[in-house]
Amino acid sequence: MSVAILWFFLLVCGGYMIAARRVHNDRSRVFFAVFAWASSYALLQKMFFMLREGDIQDYYYVLPLRELFFGQLCRYLFALYPLEVARPGWLTFRRWMLFVIPWLLVMAGYGLFLGFYQTPLRSFDDLLLHIDRPDVWVRILLLLFMFPVEFVWTWGYNARRSSAGRSWLWRMTLMLLLIAVAFVGNMLTRSVGWRSFHSFVYLCYALYVMYVELFVRIPVPACQTEDTSSAPDIPVPAETASSPVVPGRLEQEIRLVMEQQQLWREPDLMLDDLVQRVGSNRTYVTASIQEMGYTGFKDYLNRLRVDYIRRQLLEARHEKMQSLFYDAGYRSRSSAWRNFTAIVGCSPSEFEERNRGESTV
Repeated sequence: MSVAILWFFLLVCGGYMIAARRVHNDRSRVFFAVFAWASSYALLQKMFFMLREGDIQDYYYVLPLRELFFGQLCRYLFALYPLEVARPGWLTFRRWMLFVIPWLLVMAGYGLFLGFYQTPLRSFDDLLLHIDRPDVWVRILLLLFMFPVEFVWTWGYNARRSSAGRSWLWRMTLMLLLIAVAFVGNMLTRSVGWRSFHSFVYLCYALYVMYVELFVRIPVPACQTEDTSSAPDIPVPAETASSPVVPGRLEQEIRLVMEQQQLWREPDLMLDDLVQRVGSNRTYVTASIQEMGYTGFKDYLNRLRVDYIRRQLLEARHEKMQSLFYDAGYRSRSSAWRNFTAIVGCSPSEFEERNRGESTV
């Protein structure tokens, strides 16, 4: 029953992602749809073979080659969505193949030299007993490919050119590792507990992605995806990067970095980043921000972002509201909406409608 529920849910998720892609023209959603449909097909195959086997116990052999193959295929399709979100446009077919080729070579070698023969392993003890057989240790080698190696987020990740922050990336990495561990545990033990855990983590991942796509993530605007190399980086002033700031000038330095150089556009900006840029410490910087009339760093940051959004709405210099949130440094629609409403007193759409009504009078 749990397998059937997961199969149906993945089928629906894939359909939604394709439909949503037409609205935002986001390639990552197509990648997730491909993964969801491939996973649903693999689950359908699993249910079919479970019903077809003459002896149902034969299906629960340890390290079954059929599930290893489909699991690995889904695992590599699995990588497409987070990689595209983290680095829009970077993932090409050639680069994806660089990750897949080692697995393909091992599979080809298995078929060429072993003819896809697999020693029946009815338990983990059987696996240890036959560990010296070539097909057994090759299957174990295939199992190791489940663990992600391409999700090294430091490989050229730039928060200003991505639609996800570092917190999203770390949560995604954790989910991928949990699914890999659950799959390995299921393949090595074939126990009900590991199978249930694998299905549960899989379902949680799909639910999380759907939640993010429905309520949180702001897709990269079309103008950004066409030429991501043109996004300007904020320069680090040499005089503030290497020398301490005189306390009397700290407020001036903070305003220079935050307001004139627009450091608030950085999606993952933290207090420590500002402290490093002005060459001071957290206590002095926090005190200076409070002397400027703000409750703290977060209040200062959000007010700068909201002021930018408000001015753009007044001047009607935007095409889509989400693109405006993206330019302001937000990567979450709910955060942008919540902060704007709390500071301005009305939602962005209400503010825009009110301004449009006043301009026509």
